Amino acid sequence: MNPGSSLEFPSVARLAAPSDNVAIAIRQLDPGMVIGTGRDLWTLAHTILEGHRFAITPVRTGAQLRSWGLPFGRALHDLNPGDYICNQSMLESLHVRRLPITLPEQPTFEDHIEPFQLDERTFQPGPPVEPATSSRTFQGHHRPGRRGVGT
Repeated sequence: MNPGSSLEFPSVARLAAPSDNVAIAIRQLDPGMVIGTGRDLWTLAHTILEGHRFAITPVRTGAQLRSWGLPFGRALHDLNPGDYICNQSMLESLHVRRLPITLPEQPTFEDHIEPFQLDERTFQPGPPVEPATSSRTFQGHHRPGRRGVGT
């Protein structure tokens, strides 16, 4: 990447649902990278691994973090767009691996998953899915014993 240039958001991340305040990296993003959305630019302070999340809006201490339209944690401190979203267990797991990456010193969120509440009065099932027209197969092998199959 050239100094002063930015990468467009769709080339580096996905927003799983419109109400999300974190995005999912689709490749490793390195510290110093600048990500642009057309109107905003964010500079990353830490490595964000593929599949990991980073903030895309300011998030205040204690506010919910949302991915796939669902809350999964609460911010431990104010977060800015581009901040890596990690909890204590993620940091511990990554530090043990001794990867040559830059990580935050402290976690940025704590787990907080709200139990799903089914409202039977407003529940509307989706239409049934059409049956498959061909038999489904995959290239696998049988494992010895009672271990099923592998790919």
